Amino acid sequence: MAKAPTARRYAEALFALAHERRAEGAWAEALAGARDVFSEHTAVLYFSEPRISRERKLAAIALLAEGYDRLIVNFLGLLVGRQATSLLREIVAEFGALLDESEGRIQATVVSAAPLSDEQRARLTALLSATLGKTVALDAREDPEIIGGMIVRVGDQVIDGSVRTRLGALQRQLAHGSLA
Repeated sequence: MAKAPTARRYAEALFALAHERRAEGAWAEALAGARDVFSEHTAVLYFSEPRISRERKLAAIALLAEGYDRLIVNFLGLLVGRQATSLLREIVAEFGALLDESEGRIQATVVSAAPLSDEQRARLTALLSATLGKTVALDAREDPEIIGGMIVRVGDQVIDGSVRTRLGALQRQLAHGSLA
């Protein structure tokens, strides 16, 4: 039996089509809108209900996706037909990553104990951009539990400079008597 396509493969196919039409940004917005609609509880119930005909579901998609490129509407119909709408969140994330990559942009997340000032955000963005050689889109979040410092995540790399982590390391060293 053939393996079902992954979210990455769906996103790559969609991105190739969007690139041909030079509509990557518009498609990213449309897919994000579809993701939001298909995440709503009533939509999940409706599109997973086996007693509702495929034709009625496709008609509903056409209404929900009015104004979207016809290929996106067809794609959403494909997902509904394959009962794979749960993949839409991951497909949108993968599509966004492909868009970022094509535009030389990379996403970075920074978690700090307190909100960063505009100047701190700008300096951190500039530093990361210079280090990585790409334009950095910074997503800043607050988590008072890290006590101080910050945690920076870029792709699968994590730089943890939080006080919580440093205190944990110190605690482990003290527990093992290895302060040298």
